[in-house]
Amino acid sequence: MTLDRTATIEDGAVIVAGTTIEAVGPRAEIAARGPFDRVIGGPDHIVMPGLVNGHFHSELSVGPGHYQYVFEQANVHVHGGYGPALERDLYLIAQHSIAAMIRGGQTSAVDMYYGRPSLPRFGTEPVLQAYADTGFRVAFGLVARDQHIYAHESDECFLDRLPPELAAEVRASPMGYAWPLDEVLATYEHLARTWDGHDGRIRTVLAPDWTPACSDELYLRCRRLADEYDTGITSHVLETRSEMHFSHDRYGMSAVERLHRLGVLGPDMVCAHFVWVTDEELRIFADSGAVASNNPGSNLRLSAGIARTRDIMAAGGRVAFGTDGISFNDDEDMFAELRLASYLYRDPRDFEHVRADSEQLLRAAGENGARAVRHDGRLGRLAPGLLADLLVLDRTRIAAPAGRYDTTPFLDILIDRAQRHDLRTVLINGQVVMDDGVLTTIDETALAAELDTALRTRVYRPDARTRRHQELGHLVSGVLPDIYRDPYSREVVGGTLFNARAVPSPGRP
Repeated sequence: MTLDRTATIEDGAVIVAGTTIEAVGPRAEIAARGPFDRVIGGPDHIVMPGLVNGHFHSELSVGPGHYQYVFEQANVHVHGGYGPALERDLYLIAQHSIAAMIRGGQTSAVDMYYGRPSLPRFGTEPVLQAYADTGFRVAFGLVARDQHIYAHESDECFLDRLPPELAAEVRASPMGYAWPLDEVLATYEHLARTWDGHDGRIRTVLAPDWTPACSDELYLRCRRLADEYDTGITSHVLETRSEMHFSHDRYGMSAVERLHRLGVLGPDMVCAHFVWVTDEELRIFADSGAVASNNPGSNLRLSAGIARTRDIMAAGGRVAFGTDGISFNDDEDMFAELRLASYLYRDPRDFEHVRADSEQLLRAAGENGARAVRHDGRLGRLAPGLLADLLVLDRTRIAAPAGRYDTTPFLDILIDRAQRHDLRTVLINGQVVMDDGVLTTIDETALAAELDTALRTRVYRPDARTRRHQELGHLVSGVLPDIYRDPYSREVVGGTLFNARAVPSPGRP
């Protein structure tokens, strides 16, 4: 599966030389150019471009489980996860995340990292070292936020809702996880100078957290730095219903229009989640060249909603796909996420056009994912001169039972049936990072043992101070309904329709 001018080659092969693809074509022609140092795969295998995770949080891989909050609720609990940790712990957690992504078919990711204020440079460099050591490709950003850190209102207004003693304690706590902005941006500049471009795989980007928590000044500072260092920006945009209303209430315009007027929205920006975009915003977004990362499993688990993938693509907008670090099955299986995205693309109101075009969906995932991870035009296809990020899958289970799919378009079969368990070998930048199911750059047995000790003795054994910070989230959560009841109950014109509350009688409206 090349996704180049010809989407597939029935009996094809690829030559990899160094970090790039040297040739792609029919197997017989490619074989004649041998001998080769090594031949990977055979007639029962599928070779395809590596998948890009358009939105990821590497800190979340060791926190799987139930997600019962929309983000406005979770926001007052996030700080409770910032207990004691060593730089080595962060390195191990990052390796755990990377292992899951490789096994899930990902060869690159956009990682929004929240960081640890107690560690040098917020603990970013151990994580980047993990990416370097494992051979993974990443666009890495340290999150910044500077306003409305507790809720969608001024910080003082929120604190005034609390008893004075509790308000003082919250003010002094890490709730809101807004680290000193000058230090965050100074860290970014250090990372841009020392890590950006490392080994041709690592990019550093700005990561203003999300539209309510970032002032115009913060977005403008990020734009200036992104331009200065020729990197990029990623931000949570229109993840929740309340966020959508907040922008109109606070700024008198939509979130996308605000970013556009600020000059922040552009081809080097990723808008994560992007669920609550309106028709008017779609036109601005499509013209900007920015990329929306649809994270279908996370959007459902967080009650964010369903991204308008069909409408974004129809408007000429760019869509990539991500897991948010909390994929639908807690296993970072990007094949499952693409399948879920294709199912949620379907609209019960459209009788004639049921499924998404699989080729279009896969091309979007590849080409727009490449732009998201700051390797625009160099990933997402198998073609001479492009970077050699490849997946090799066993097609046996995918194509079974024999004869069942003989007349079914191959890319439809891939979207509907491929799983992480079918993956056999992964190459990133020409390096084999998984060989016949075994990771080559991560010792998973040793990692599991050391990580288990770190989690049991430090990360998940909070000290008294951290336990109190966790309690604060529960103590303040009682004021949230009064803040969010209105925006979550306002009427909107729905973009999708999946069921009905009533059926009008014949002849009645």
